[in-house]
Amino acid sequence: MKGRASWQARLAALGVRLRIKPKLADMSDIARVRQAFDTPLPSPRGVRYTPDTLGGVPGEWVESLAPTEGQAAQEGARDTLLYLHGGGFVGCSPHTHRPITAALARRGFRVYVPDYRLAPEHPFPAAPQDALAVCRALRAQWNEQRKDEPAAAPGRFVVAGDSAGGNLALGLMLTLRDAGEALPDAAALFSPSTDMVGDAPSLELNTPHDAMFNGPALEDLLHAYLHGADAAQPLASPLRGDLTGLPPLLIHVGQSEVLRDDSLRLASKAREAGVHVQLRVFHAVPHVWQMLGLVPEARQSLDEAARFLHQAVAPPGPEELDVAIVGAGLSGIGVGVRLRHELPQLSFALLEARQAIGGTWDLFRYPGVRSDSDMYTLGYDFKPWVDAQAIAGGPAIRSYIEQTGAEHGVAPLVRHGHRVLAADWSERDARWTLTVQREGQAEPMPEPLKIRARFLLFCGGYYSYAHGHRPRFEGEEQFGGTLVHPQSWPEGLEVRGKRVVVIGSGATAVTLVPALAEQGAAQVTMLQRSPSYLFARPAVDAMAERLKRWLPLAWAYRLTRLKYVALQLYFFRLARKYPQAAGRRLIGMVREVLPAGFDIERHFTPRYNVWDQRVCLVPDADLLETLKSGRAEVVTDTIERFTEGGIRLQSGSELPADIVVTATGLTLNVLGDIRLSKDGTPVDLAKVFIYKGLMYSGVPNLISTFGYTNASWTLKSDLVARYTCRLLAHMEQHGHRTCVPTPAAPLSAVPMLDFTSGYVQRALEHLPKQGPAAPWRLNQNYLRDLAALRFGRIDDGVLAFDRAPSGQRAA
Repeated sequence: MKGRASWQARLAALGVRLRIKPKLADMSDIARVRQAFDTPLPSPRGVRYTPDTLGGVPGEWVESLAPTEGQAAQEGARDTLLYLHGGGFVGCSPHTHRPITAALARRGFRVYVPDYRLAPEHPFPAAPQDALAVCRALRAQWNEQRKDEPAAAPGRFVVAGDSAGGNLALGLMLTLRDAGEALPDAAALFSPSTDMVGDAPSLELNTPHDAMFNGPALEDLLHAYLHGADAAQPLASPLRGDLTGLPPLLIHVGQSEVLRDDSLRLASKAREAGVHVQLRVFHAVPHVWQMLGLVPEARQSLDEAARFLHQAVAPPGPEELDVAIVGAGLSGIGVGVRLRHELPQLSFALLEARQAIGGTWDLFRYPGVRSDSDMYTLGYDFKPWVDAQAIAGGPAIRSYIEQTGAEHGVAPLVRHGHRVLAADWSERDARWTLTVQREGQAEPMPEPLKIRARFLLFCGGYYSYAHGHRPRFEGEEQFGGTLVHPQSWPEGLEVRGKRVVVIGSGATAVTLVPALAEQGAAQVTMLQRSPSYLFARPAVDAMAERLKRWLPLAWAYRLTRLKYVALQLYFFRLARKYPQAAGRRLIGMVREVLPAGFDIERHFTPRYNVWDQRVCLVPDADLLETLKSGRAEVVTDTIERFTEGGIRLQSGSELPADIVVTATGLTLNVLGDIRLSKDGTPVDLAKVFIYKGLMYSGVPNLISTFGYTNASWTLKSDLVARYTCRLLAHMEQHGHRTCVPTPAAPLSAVPMLDFTSGYVQRALEHLPKQGPAAPWRLNQNYLRDLAALRFGRIDDGVLAFDRAPSGQRAA
């Protein structure tokens, strides 16, 4: 996946990689680092450079000799800018950064650039002290001018900085705030270094991609600068300070920079603290590309920064986002990556109720938890699954999702402990207002916070995280053992030497039984009311492993993924067309593993057709092998009641148990217990129709991810993510602020799902409905969705758009 970038940016990055990066491979040699940093580019013309000393710190004024550029510059021609240059705290000067300071001067600023003291000769806190002295002197000068010339009062006082200078600018504002002094009106930070502790994932993940820096090598500069000082103190690592009360911040950074996460984490934390933040991530640019005036992205960045510094004010009311994503599991991280790469100008955050990334794969911790489809289709198409296990365990999947979020700069945008309680759409403002409860904080907030968003994405899955489906059984209060639901598996539950009964026959039960036996349970019994179809297949795909040896990893992954997509579609259609034959084949696979005489008819012959319910995947036939070995048994019967020592069945027999696991299913919940309303009026999802499987009739600017019941979840969620980006890009291009699926005529209602599984049947009356034909149908077919969502028209005559009023930015 490649972001859009100019050829000039790519060429500049290549030049920096070839000429500068080798010189900075070893930063322990400060003289060599300075030589690389201190070679100045030609000073721009049409600008006056005047030496001066403010607050005892030498520096220079940079002022335009020509008329200032742009309307914003004309209006703010008297604005004063304190610019703090970068250079790793050990190098550079006002002279080296003239390409940036001159460009800002031509955009309407009187710019002062201090030549602050450098390490290692003058270690921390010399540079922050110089920045503070200059700022106070500038502020005094600015106040004196206002007093002496009230009719021509000076304009705004703002601050900016790049890299190490961004660190100094941010630390300066924290110092001013803590001292009760006036803060700048706004600040612009270019690729700031905000955290000296050095635990940002991008420091290592982006080292191969960063055109200038080797992330771990930056530690040498930090040692030279800090000279033994505490790296975590806010003046050294302002990211770790309290950001409350800061002025509006503009933050620009490159996607491939090792310092990327310093910016992303700063933006996320500042927004949480109520600070107005404008973040933009540029693709394929080198560190502090603003120095390179011939690169279009440099001009774009400086234009945006100048407008921001001249005009930005903290908007009243709740935080404003372009997109709010609910959930940070497979779907949420996937759409976040797509937005980051395809629409980097949009602001977004992922609101996650849990304290970790992963969604389902963080929630479910029962023994043996694993994927119920292959990882070549459950994985993202842009990140190859590299493990040999095609059917992966929960921890491996969780790690894969975390890695994806870290690699693409989405993890810093996840706000953990943020549970969305309600979402209300304002027709007048064309915004969703989210009511969010922060959980897991040291000091819980006294009341829920509000966040406003132009677009709302639900990526929290299809079931309630609060609780699974757990029917009440007669006499269960008399049971003397442990009763547990897999969705709430107790940490440290000891099963070794225990008699365990697992109630259920679905994917969870099929997974649990062999895992519990493997953990040393004395006896494991799968108690089922009726059997499910099983499909045994190898956990390792031999062909995929051969392709990895023969081909580049990305090619091997794509080919294997294509194979599984084709096989899933083929076998599903075959099973639907010839259900009896498909059922006999699946049952025959079970018979091939189990010993002769095993009652296949009773225990493994379902009463429904194949794919009326989801087929349970059994890697390496582990359940069947466990039954064959005698370490587990299967009982097909119904429960009469619980007893003190176990479960009495309708047949009259009793199953002794120390632990009973109620693998009785999920509670289906499309929008995760969130109260949805429009202008205060509740939205009844049971009365709306689903559009293209992802939006709802009459509900504006909302997309919900609902995966396939007959294939991998991620196949559908990635199509939804791509469609979301196409839709938002269309709205940006045409100036639309709202989009809402609108039927041309009343639709006849059809249940949303035709699955006979209990968790579906229990929820059908509460789910949205389908219409009789596309686009009001929920396809269970990847190829149809591929055509509709990847290549179908956005403005299809059904999706109604509302143009934004003049001067108002579209969503």
